[in-house]
Amino acid sequence: MANSVPFRTTPQLGPQLDDVFTGLPYWDLAGVYDGATVVGGISSPSYKLGNKEVGNDGHDYIWVRASADIASASGNGTQVVVDEPAFTAAAGSGGWYSIPGVAITSGQYFHARKGALDAP
Repeated sequence: MANSVPFRTTPQLGPQLDDVFTGLPYWDLAGVYDGATVVGGISSPSYKLGNKEVGNDGHDYIWVRASADIASASGNGTQVVVDEPAFTAAAGSGGWYSIPGVAITSGQYFHARKGALDAP
């Protein structure tokens, strides 16, 4: 059976390409405390805003935070503008797209998908 959900082809730990999080997720125990200290000496998450992944569908994905509500749209999703260096996203003509069929609220984290494939 074919997988209709894109998945990362890079070996980094992190959220799936179609996940949406209300808080910044941690993939390396950052922010997990044993009372007063950080476990394992990790003080910041390894998966940061602006992290780029490549999906099995050939598209680039970038980890962003919504700066405004983004409406749900079928097909490619809602087109968004990604601002650097903050890596925030809001609806607009930016060439990136939100997750198809998913409404995203301001402050949530998700992977924006680049609409056009880069030429080889």
